[in-house]
Amino acid sequence: MELIRGLHNLRDTHRDCVATIGNFDGVHLGHRQVLAQLQRKAAELQLPSVVIIFEPQPQEFFCGDKALPRVTRFGEKYVCWNSRASIGLCA
Repeated sequence: MELIRGLHNLRDTHRDCVATIGNFDGVHLGHRQVLAQLQRKAAELQLPSVVIIFEPQPQEFFCGDKALPRVTRFGEKYVCWNSRASIGLCA
């Protein structure tokens, strides 16, 4: 998986994809269903699949120290999603 950190690192080569966006803290059954649909559509259209996540997570950004603890840290999240998408965008 290609990891892109920050919108400023997007290039023209990153255009045309099938994307999903979310917090994705871990990979539970609901996430697996979203991923399966993402992969099917990307294969059907012959486009890369993209998972867009946020770092820091929105709750951490807006609530600071009052945010709930994470289920998974960024590195663990990357490992979970690495085999499930062509490109990972961390906004």
